Amino acid sequence: MKKATLKQICKSIESQTTIHFVYNDEILKKVRLTDINFYNSAWTDVLKEVLESTGISFRLLDENLAVLTLINDNIIVVKGKVTDAKGQVVPGVNVVEKGTRNGTVTNEKGEFNLSVKDLSAVLTFNFIGFESREVTASDGFMTVVLQEQDKSLEEVVVVGYGTQKKVNLSGSVASVSGRTMTERPAPNVQNLLQGRIAGLDVVQSTGEPGRDNGSLRIRGFGSSGASPNPLILVDGVVGSISNLSPQDIESVTVLKDAASASIYGSRAANGVILVTTKKGKAGTNDIEYTGNWGTSEATKFPELITNSVTYMEMYNQAKARSGQAAQYTQAQIDAYKANPNSAQYPNFNWLDYVLGKGPIQNHNLSFLGGTDKNNYNISLNYLDQNSITKGYLYKRYNGLVDFSTQAYKRIKVGTNVNFSYQDFKAPWLTNDDLLLLAYASAPTFQPFLPDGSGRVASRDYVSSGGTNRTVEEVYNTGAQFTKNYNINAQAFLDVDLAKGLKWYSKAAVTFFNQDYRQRQFASPSFAYQPNSTGDYQQVSNGNPSFFGLRQTSARNITKIFYSTLNYTKTIADHHNISALAGYEQQENRSTSIGGSRYDFPNNTIMELDGSSPKDQSLSGSSFEWALQSLFGRVTYDYKGKYILEGNIRYDGTSRVDPKYRWGTFGGGSAAWKLSEESFIKNKVSWLDNLKLRASYGVLGNQEIQTDGNPNYYPYQDILSNTTYPFSSLSSGVLLSRLTQKDLKWEKTAITDFGLDVDLFKGKFGATVDWYYKNTTDILAARADQPASVGLVPPVVNAGAMVNKGIEIELRHQNQIGEFTYGANFIFNRYRNKVTKVLAESIGTIEVGQPYNNFFLYDWIGVFQSQQEIDNSPKQPNSGTLKPGDLKIRDVSGNGTVGPEDRIRISRFPDYTYSFSVNAGWKGFNLSAFFQGVEGQKVQVSQWGYEPFMQGSAPPTKFLNAWSPTNPSNTVPAVYLTGYSGVSGYTSTYFLQDASYLRLKNLYLSYTLPELITKKVAAKSITVYLSGDNLVTWTKYEGNDPERAGSGRFAQFPQLRIYTAGLKIKY
Repeated sequence: MKKATLKQICKSIESQTTIHFVYNDEILKKVRLTDINFYNSAWTDVLKEVLESTGISFRLLDENLAVLTLINDNIIVVKGKVTDAKGQVVPGVNVVEKGTRNGTVTNEKGEFNLSVKDLSAVLTFNFIGFESREVTASDGFMTVVLQEQDKSLEEVVVVGYGTQKKVNLSGSVASVSGRTMTERPAPNVQNLLQGRIAGLDVVQSTGEPGRDNGSLRIRGFGSSGASPNPLILVDGVVGSISNLSPQDIESVTVLKDAASASIYGSRAANGVILVTTKKGKAGTNDIEYTGNWGTSEATKFPELITNSVTYMEMYNQAKARSGQAAQYTQAQIDAYKANPNSAQYPNFNWLDYVLGKGPIQNHNLSFLGGTDKNNYNISLNYLDQNSITKGYLYKRYNGLVDFSTQAYKRIKVGTNVNFSYQDFKAPWLTNDDLLLLAYASAPTFQPFLPDGSGRVASRDYVSSGGTNRTVEEVYNTGAQFTKNYNINAQAFLDVDLAKGLKWYSKAAVTFFNQDYRQRQFASPSFAYQPNSTGDYQQVSNGNPSFFGLRQTSARNITKIFYSTLNYTKTIADHHNISALAGYEQQENRSTSIGGSRYDFPNNTIMELDGSSPKDQSLSGSSFEWALQSLFGRVTYDYKGKYILEGNIRYDGTSRVDPKYRWGTFGGGSAAWKLSEESFIKNKVSWLDNLKLRASYGVLGNQEIQTDGNPNYYPYQDILSNTTYPFSSLSSGVLLSRLTQKDLKWEKTAITDFGLDVDLFKGKFGATVDWYYKNTTDILAARADQPASVGLVPPVVNAGAMVNKGIEIELRHQNQIGEFTYGANFIFNRYRNKVTKVLAESIGTIEVGQPYNNFFLYDWIGVFQSQQEIDNSPKQPNSGTLKPGDLKIRDVSGNGTVGPEDRIRISRFPDYTYSFSVNAGWKGFNLSAFFQGVEGQKVQVSQWGYEPFMQGSAPPTKFLNAWSPTNPSNTVPAVYLTGYSGVSGYTSTYFLQDASYLRLKNLYLSYTLPELITKKVAAKSITVYLSGDNLVTWTKYEGNDPERAGSGRFAQFPQLRIYTAGLKIKY
């Protein structure tokens, strides 16, 4: 170096080593310009030569920090560490002596050393996301606590093809961090979103492991003819959120309005969910382990009559009411009376037997970090979860590899690969199909014969026909095995073309493969009670649904490429402009093949070629679609005060006829940040942010469905295989459906008005949105086509519906000394209305009404006497009424209860809500999360609700059933399922209130003091306890009020999970 200053020499040494210099600028002026040669020399020798005869010396404070001082100066070294309010160390904090350039940075342990002239020096501490702080130097070890800034103002959220500061958003966008989500121990990401984002409804229909995916709805029910599901993107690429490990997620962002979602065009009508996985961060090099162990159980199951004598007598009464012979003889009843709850004559609770406890363990190991040029994250996850039912085992293996590097000065490249492997072993009946067998089994017998032989019992007596199979018969007649493989592989190129101009391209492949096998075989089962000679008689072969092996293999591949140009420019310091233009291409192909063979030589063979081809069957299918798009976005703001944004997308899909397959979708939004106006900013110091938002846009929906299944070719004439009617040997094809060639996209237009408020440096905050969502050209099969046409009706654009609602989020977070506390509340209410339909279905699908109403007779009580029956309006059932039957209201008052007296009740809830509270003190943290639904109605029937469905035990409420001596007005007389006096018509008797409030999660953690973690060379150690679905307040009589909808009363329950866990960071 020629004529170099001491400052230049220090900078050169810093660039070539890990050393950082601390000095006072006044000292450097004492050194003349110097010629210096670094070649093949230690930096210490070079510096000693430069400082010779200058009166300046240097010394090492640690292996990476050196201080320059005058030889005669009395230097005081101040030492300390910086933590946040929760006691977590904060690395990377700038520590500077006030009024000088003398400073340092805290290391990865949050510690610092800084030389000052005397103890009157004032140190300033600065770090992104925290309030700045000034502290007078101390000769002891200093501990400086920094308070977090209002994160809502600095938070960066992911949006379509980019990121934006939350404070600068003009559309309706909400996000939740992975840290918040993983406070719950639930292993499925979809369910962790429940109650966390206003306007996003998540309903988990079952607690069965691996099959517990929740349904996602954004801002109501969007379509009845195309998919109502939102678009889900993982790191910008279409993917499955349920395949991810929750520990791999950095954040989830939901685009709710058309303006923010319109950049995704024809796929965004039902909203967009953007999932971002964790990335390594520069300046860190961490190893993180998270592990938890727990147990699960049913949140609740209904109480059924388990006293055998009561069951038998009720069964006889129910049969007598329908004019049928008794199910049990008096001698059989007396035998149970004489030997109550013995092995031979039990009072058995089948639900208690079937629903046990399921162990669960989850482990995650991550290696993440980076430098100024490279970032990496390697993560491995293992989940082992057994069901609460016998024989159901589920394992999931996840991996994530994320790496990026600054290949050249202006070029950055990277890759992201996440994969999962799911392994299921289960009975050949699962979920509700398995559980209803527990409802259907009588309490008069146990799963195995009382002789200790281990033989399976099928029913109590040989004479007891009409019963279903038992769960043990299912367990003993086969199983099903499923292996799912998922890969999402991405690679990107990011190039700085010029100042403010970036080019970004990404290519990706998502791959799914499933291998499914179901094996069934015969296994003898017996009557529980022996015959007159004392022998147990075989009454069944276990009731399998077939004898043999069925195997299917399915594969789905999606190829994606997109490229964007992004330009940003600031004009005259106040006008901020950004523009994005892009191209995207997607193509998808799915295939499946299946086969069945029968009569295997033993029960263990799991390959199709283990049996002869006699009576074998084969199946297969293949589908494909493609999408091509151009898109763009322009954003402008003036001083961060006035914000405008416009998005547009031009999509072409293979799912629509070539004449109509191209569509343009777009939206615009505007925001006014009043808190930046001088008449507020300079006068109202406690108002951090006040912003008004408005947006409008139109979105499309290319996810066409028929009967809930994807329809890839709705406009094409499809030929189906058939045989010549007079000869099965002559094959041919036929046209089985009509098609509408001018089929168009479904379109959704959304208007949104919003308000954002933050007060007192983030202590209080609120977000309010009102929206109007109008979906037109809804797809439906022509209901007015006469059956005489002989072909399936075509799918046409036939309907429209509106969803309008309001979303409210309230926030509070505060700190008093070392104690922190906070609360959050979310409220969501919407109303659905059909505005157009091709052919109305009276009562259920009508213009001006919510979609698919319940249309029921109004049950108002139980008839107490024949005289009351004679004096009441004529009832709707076709049989002869008896005292103890249901009484229906004559709504019209015309003296006869007929179809005109049915009432309409919406299937949609009145509102959903959630709230949480949290508190922290000296390493302890406690949080509670509540979630609820109000006004939700479901229609239920059959096993567990109606008495004696295939012999099922009645619920215990029938102990208060109507009888001449017990004039109940709430429970009808005991009856058989199908009895016309109760179930001969649909009424509100079968309508349940499924409203609930649930303590969704309770979480308690403790972060060990640094004194302890240092002993094991760890940065932090946290231990925690967590409980999921701990308490539910509800009037619902079944297993759990959170269910997919109406139908069977017998359903698989939600899980209550107790977990203990450990988090270690090195």
